[in-house]
Amino acid sequence: MLSRAVSHRSVIELAAIVVIGAATSRPVAQSSTPPAIFTSAQAEAGRTAYERTCGKCHTPSLLGRKGDPGELPPITSLSASYQKFIGPRGVVSPLAGKAFLDRWGGKTAGELIARFQETVDDPFFQFEDMKDETTVNITAYVLQVNGAKPGTQLLTRATGVIVNSTVR
Repeated sequence: MLSRAVSHRSVIELAAIVVIGAATSRPVAQSSTPPAIFTSAQAEAGRTAYERTCGKCHTPSLLGRKGDPGELPPITSLSASYQKFIGPRGVVSPLAGKAFLDRWGGKTAGELIARFQETVDDPFFQFEDMKDETTVNITAYVLQVNGAKPGTQLLTRATGVIVNSTVR
């Protein structure tokens, strides 16, 4: 009879612990909404600029090139300078996905813009119609493709938000 009383008491104590624990814990996955650090207009302008510039090497999917046959656009369809940049191996780093977020996810959006600006400023590429805001807009598009959502706040070169905190 004593063991039955102890079992019953243990079950009640365990149930109380579960109820108290559930009432005081917060679900980790639903803790907060990621910050929206760019507008949909910035991302759309970035998409257009990306397609006519960066997308030629990094591909329309932003997944880069692995050097596999059949990657689009075909390397042979690109200018001689782009072909030289890509090189004989045909590899170009991704701007979307796990590998990209592993590399850039811990950096700020401003640092990502600065890195993209280095490429834009490289005379090797001779990008046309690259205004000051174009690199910022391309960054907004890259963030969106990686899962970040637009909002009302403008992305700027001074945006100090960590990239991984913006993506879902």
